[in-house]
Amino acid sequence: MIKNIIIICSLFLFACGGTNKQMINLPHSKYSWQIQVGSEPPDTKRVSQAIILFYRQWQMRFGDRRGKVKKNLYELMIEWSSEKKIFQDVGRDNQGRLVKKGVVGGMTIGPTYIWLRTNPYKRVFASSLIHELVHVALWADGCRGGDPDHEGDMYVCWTPEHTNFIRHLNKLLVRFDI
Repeated sequence: MIKNIIIICSLFLFACGGTNKQMINLPHSKYSWQIQVGSEPPDTKRVSQAIILFYRQWQMRFGDRRGKVKKNLYELMIEWSSEKKIFQDVGRDNQGRLVKKGVVGGMTIGPTYIWLRTNPYKRVFASSLIHELVHVALWADGCRGGDPDHEGDMYVCWTPEHTNFIRHLNKLLVRFDI
């Protein structure tokens, strides 16, 4: 499956030949990649450090007996972009309420595919990576779509503990300057 994703993404990158996009392997896994334009996003080493820290913290707090979360994190594709993505009537806030219109900082598009907006700080803690990794982890645990309504009542996977987990982990990333 991962080979198919790499082939599809490679074709995508070749189709966007004039955009200077490149696909770079993330150091934590030979099966994890990020798509970037030039040197816009955070450094691949910092992204991998954040993913490793995320998994260790997730495992301690929520567990991963079958290793499905680790598998998804080690087969991850992250696309970074400076372009704004505006959504209408499809996004939900952390309480599960429909947001009529908004700008997206990140989206979990599939069980192992994340889109993230870059930020001027070039640090992972200033992006929504950790938030999106929670969606990836929940998706791996069998929660439909990674629980897109967050703490809402359409899906029952995301709890206030997950929201607190994101805050805690982002504070760790700040402390380690990741």
